[in-house]
Amino acid sequence: MGEDRQARRVVATMLHRFRSNLSFKREQIAVFALLFNTLSWYFIGRLMIPKIGYAFGDGSFENLSLQVAYPSSIIVAGIVGAMFLAKIRKKLFFYSWVLIGVFASLFLIVPLGSSLFAALSVTCVLGASLGIGTPLCLNYFKESVSFNKRGTVGGIVLFSTMLSAPLVLISMPTLDLLHSAVLCALWRVWSVPFLLLVPQNEAATKPESKVEKPPSLLSVFRNKTFILYFAAWLMFALVDGLGSEVVARPAQDYRFLIRIIEPSFTGLSALVAGFVSDWMGRKRVLIFGFASLGIAYAVVGLFSHVWISWLFYFAIDGTALGLLSVLFMVVLWGDLSETGSEKFYAIGETPFFLTQIISIALAPYVALIPESSAFSLAAFFLFLAVLPLLYAPETLPEKSMKDREIRQYVEKAKKTKEKYK
Repeated sequence: MGEDRQARRVVATMLHRFRSNLSFKREQIAVFALLFNTLSWYFIGRLMIPKIGYAFGDGSFENLSLQVAYPSSIIVAGIVGAMFLAKIRKKLFFYSWVLIGVFASLFLIVPLGSSLFAALSVTCVLGASLGIGTPLCLNYFKESVSFNKRGTVGGIVLFSTMLSAPLVLISMPTLDLLHSAVLCALWRVWSVPFLLLVPQNEAATKPESKVEKPPSLLSVFRNKTFILYFAAWLMFALVDGLGSEVVARPAQDYRFLIRIIEPSFTGLSALVAGFVSDWMGRKRVLIFGFASLGIAYAVVGLFSHVWISWLFYFAIDGTALGLLSVLFMVVLWGDLSETGSEKFYAIGETPFFLTQIISIALAPYVALIPESSAFSLAAFFLFLAVLPLLYAPETLPEKSMKDREIRQYVEKAKKTKEKYK
């Protein structure tokens, strides 16, 4: 009975903390809606690329060029935006950014024919319209959400994104380019009413005497902690690019698992990992994600002919993708920077967009590697990715960790007192 009572108290404490993290302020609602809209719009844009290249065959040079141009334009535009647009007033910039995205979506209606130059131009415009403001949007998230809530809020954003993914996947293939472009524009424009919640006067949160000079782009690479976490994130991008090509060959018979199980685990794990990272720290969650994914690759490499090993792989892959994404995409780079966070986000986000480019670049070479060897190679590199994390410091402030320990000590003291009453 005592153990059951203690377990109920632990669960009640966690639920209370989770509910307290869900209490959003007005400004946080705005940044939540804008970030959710931006992340989901990226995936809608990816589904638009095959429609833009409708005149080219699947797997052709032209089609592959479009697939590379989309993430590449996002990376370049993100770095440019972080360098030159950080000082623009937030509300004005966000209105302009969203409207640019709407016009870029409608620009897809223009007949392209079989012109590769026209298709590349439209694709780059679509990618640049997303990338130009993403680092500033994430910086606004960092400024609006306290460090001990960033994981929870980021997890909810990614969970919401994954919930909307099935609807997009179902509707987009049935639409032609014209209707897809209209849907893309409408999806972008629904975030406009939430921009009314952004304060008119975005004054700095610190007094002018305490405002530090924003770091240069080069100084980001001088941050040792950033390099350690970035190295692990880049290693994951390499392995994921390699793994997507390897898995594509034997997993043709498991498409149902890919479409249903993996996204479900991704969304749920992002939600849970965000909350846990606010409670226990970011580093432990990341090490768990890399280690579990390495084990999943090892298992499917040894037992690729057993269907349950694929079930295990897609569950673990989705779980790892969710927890790594919420930390590396939304939380971590804001933790590492006092000022100029948009530059940290601009560089830190690049491995996520590089994954698709790496997958295309490695495809000819991966085809020459036996499946068992490729899976083992992926598992090996994932375990190597853990090494930088072992030397990286925890980014969740020590004060937050100590406050949690004090709360646990007080709760334990109360339980002990009640026990001996």
